[in-house]
Amino acid sequence: MQFFRFRFFTILMIIGMLIVCWSEAFADDHEGEAMGEKPKITGWFQIDVDSLGPYFLIGASHPLGGGLSFDSNIYINGNPGLDGSRQFLGEYDMGITFPVIANDSMALLLTPMLGVGFNYATSDGPYALYPQIFAILPAGKIFGFHWTISTFKTIFDDQSLNEVYNRTYITYALSDVVAVGPQFETVMGLGDDGGLWALNFGPRLNLNYGANNTLGLYVGYETKKNEDETGLTGRMNFTRRW
Repeated sequence: MQFFRFRFFTILMIIGMLIVCWSEAFADDHEGEAMGEKPKITGWFQIDVDSLGPYFLIGASHPLGGGLSFDSNIYINGNPGLDGSRQFLGEYDMGITFPVIANDSMALLLTPMLGVGFNYATSDGPYALYPQIFAILPAGKIFGFHWTISTFKTIFDDQSLNEVYNRTYITYALSDVVAVGPQFETVMGLGDDGGLWALNFGPRLNLNYGANNTLGLYVGYETKKNEDETGLTGRMNFTRRW
């Protein structure tokens, strides 16, 4: 198993480097497609707190031309596992963003990604694979977001469980400062011991915290709560873009 992990990760790293090199070559080949200023690399930082505790994400988007971009990010989480185990998780994701719809009034952007994670509390990585997809819908005052991510641990540990997480929300901008709308989240376990582990929904509030800054507040009701719980849950996050 250790040799398989090492070989698998080596192959994955080689594929990742090839994608990065291809992306740079593609961008260079298409640099002269349009006159004017060359598109710039954009980035973002997010701190989030929810049932997993506080964690951080940092990402960037490298324009390739033709409406495409190479996107990557890292996820950092040092909170204990649900079973109290010691964890220092680090995840690296990469993928390509492409427009499905793009006009003056709206756009629909899809970003399929693949990530690999490590638990740095041990020297027994990789920890899991994370195939995922993002869908972004900016349409004037309306903004839509969807994220599906699968966590496949059994590739590296056949005693683990796999799961699929979904998050969807739509907001409407009431002003330049406030946007509100509904949010919906689910967690599904895969395999014989799987099933619907979590299903919550509720209102979301996005606040403009200055140029390129957004504070997100979500208050949800968890339908899969224990009998002695109120079911009140949610998340808070702060996002900075540049």
